[in-house]
Amino acid sequence: MTEQKNKIPIKGYATFHKLKHCWIGAGFETDWFRDLAIYKNSKIMDPLKRIADETREDYETLGNILHQAGVKTHRSFLNIDKINSLKNITTSNPPVYTRDSFAVIGEKLYCSLENERSVEGYADIIKQIDYKHLHFVKTSKKYPVPLSTAMMCRIGKDIWWDIHQGQDPNMVKKYKEHFDKEGYRLHISYKGYHTDGCFTVVKPGCIVSLHDIHNYSNEFPNWDVLYLPDQHWNKLSPFRKMKDKVGGRWWLKGEEHNNELINFVNTWLNDWVGYVEETVFDVNMLSIDENTIICNNYNKDVFTFFKKHKVEPIIFNFRHRYFWDGGVHCITQDLYREGTQEDYFG
Repeated sequence: MTEQKNKIPIKGYATFHKLKHCWIGAGFETDWFRDLAIYKNSKIMDPLKRIADETREDYETLGNILHQAGVKTHRSFLNIDKINSLKNITTSNPPVYTRDSFAVIGEKLYCSLENERSVEGYADIIKQIDYKHLHFVKTSKKYPVPLSTAMMCRIGKDIWWDIHQGQDPNMVKKYKEHFDKEGYRLHISYKGYHTDGCFTVVKPGCIVSLHDIHNYSNEFPNWDVLYLPDQHWNKLSPFRKMKDKVGGRWWLKGEEHNNELINFVNTWLNDWVGYVEETVFDVNMLSIDENTIICNNYNKDVFTFFKKHKVEPIIFNFRHRYFWDGGVHCITQDLYREGTQEDYFG
């Protein structure tokens, strides 16, 4: 079958193959709140406006970085003409994370969507993809955790997949059999993490990881692994001041004592945030190819490791990653990479 004209191509066999098409997310607009009483409350709206404006600017910066690297970008857009209740806001989450509900594996885009509302903000991209490349995965309130490349690492014929307790066991069984038939070797773990927040395969033979994620000597024999410590949150006194108030879920620098904002986010925007206390952004990266990678920040050990392996890092500062609990890999979805289903461990 040939591709339909002007459709977005879909292909992805390895996280380090040359990236050609990338889907990037979008934040929110403060106009969402314009019909609510809090719209005139500067203690709440000024910080939200800062998040909205700077998130939009950062997505534009990321788009420019990818464009300069020869990558075509596709942007999410959530068009809500009028929101007149907090209920509508909390059920219309901004399409920040294009990673979490989707997975490009082989020549399929697997879409995990609970209902029609959950497709808002993503529909404009999905409709630009040839239907033969789309595969919809049903989730539910009982089993809300999707099939996504946030929890799957693709290396040619091999897929490392961490199973979460919130995933439907029947769905897991079904896709184990499905990927086996597609010629993949599955490496299953049950630690309940996002793999992209624990380790990154930079290129064949080269991994950046937290400690005790995998038995790399067995699973990746002779590969060079750089181990990083967990995030040293205890060294960040502003975060410690806010941690108990927000349950370690989010942080907005400078607003540690803004109880009006804290109560509003905790009460009404609870689904917008994650658990940033568990996140180490130094391992959350997006490869453009085997020799170029986008990072969230400078890390001396990581950059020395890159130099050793002839990898050029590009720093992208997603300023509100501590609010959104998302790094550069979380807020992107690699829709098309060159390369095939190679066997890197044969």
